[in-house]
Amino acid sequence: MTSKTNNSFDEIRFILAFFVLIAHTSILASSEQLNWFTRFFDSDFAVKCFFSISGYLVTKSYLSSDNFMDYFKKRIRRIYPAYILVIFYCIFVGALTTNYQLYDFFYSPLFAKYIFANLSFLNFFQLNLPGSIYNNPIQALNGSLWTIKIELLLYLLVPSIYFLYRKIGAKIVIFLSILIGISWFIYFTEYNHHYLNTSISKQFPGQLPFFTIGSMLGFIKINKQNTIFIIILLLLYYLLIHKNINQPYQELFSMFVYPLFIILVSKNNYMSFNIRRFGDLSYGIYLFHFPTIQLIEHYGFYKNNAYYGFTLSILLTLFLAAISWNLVEKKFLKKTPYYLDKNN
Repeated sequence: MTSKTNNSFDEIRFILAFFVLIAHTSILASSEQLNWFTRFFDSDFAVKCFFSISGYLVTKSYLSSDNFMDYFKKRIRRIYPAYILVIFYCIFVGALTTNYQLYDFFYSPLFAKYIFANLSFLNFFQLNLPGSIYNNPIQALNGSLWTIKIELLLYLLVPSIYFLYRKIGAKIVIFLSILIGISWFIYFTEYNHHYLNTSISKQFPGQLPFFTIGSMLGFIKINKQNTIFIIILLLLYYLLIHKNINQPYQELFSMFVYPLFIILVSKNNYMSFNIRRFGDLSYGIYLFHFPTIQLIEHYGFYKNNAYYGFTLSILLTLFLAAISWNLVEKKFLKKTPYYLDKNN
């Protein structure tokens, strides 16, 4: 019998990764049967919760590190090996689905541009490989990778954020980060009419408040009775109020509500069932699900039988996430004694 851990971070991250997978299936699959997924599974909510959890865990990782370089090496070891692996997987999917001859595919300038742009986290410069997934409704091999560059930028900010916590206080830091985040969001959704304004509004520093509030919650003690009460209030807000207010206000409230909700749930072990015994698959699910869905869409599985295609996407994504964890991610993490620290 395996005992529960004293928190549910692994389980919550796994659930959030599945939220993103299910929401993206509804968006990418050309089957109206799956449209109902988006009513219950919100990828935007999941991504913001990921940033909040990252703020909490990564700040603790920084505090447990010997110095900045030690901290940054841990972050690179956690992020980059699996990220490189998924780029190679995208190349495989691209080569499998391209309408180019393979020689022309690999020697196309777009192929080189894709490799450079994606390995340097500048995915928006080249979203697709030459001739790949040519009939799919959305022409992007892995639309989930946009968050990784923001994660790295936020990692670099952690020492400065912690320094400001100590110098001017957490309340002022949180206020400033929310002011920056909501100003960025409002400018690109209300005043800037560029055709990419919705995408730009989600970029850095739009996600800064979720990260900093998550970070701050690592230093606040809230007893279990108050935790349950706050979680109930936050659920009522999300279910009854969230959709009935204007978008800028939704974004502002979400900057408070999402980090508070997800960190309070994760800090307790109510949802813990020791999922780590199967490996830490959440990052792999997040990385590999998008190109997998695109591959299955390309071959028409969703059109033939939507739920068969959906089941196949889950199984293949889980398989790839397990491969990534066991053959790549875990091996790099074992090089550091901090592997045993779940906050890393």
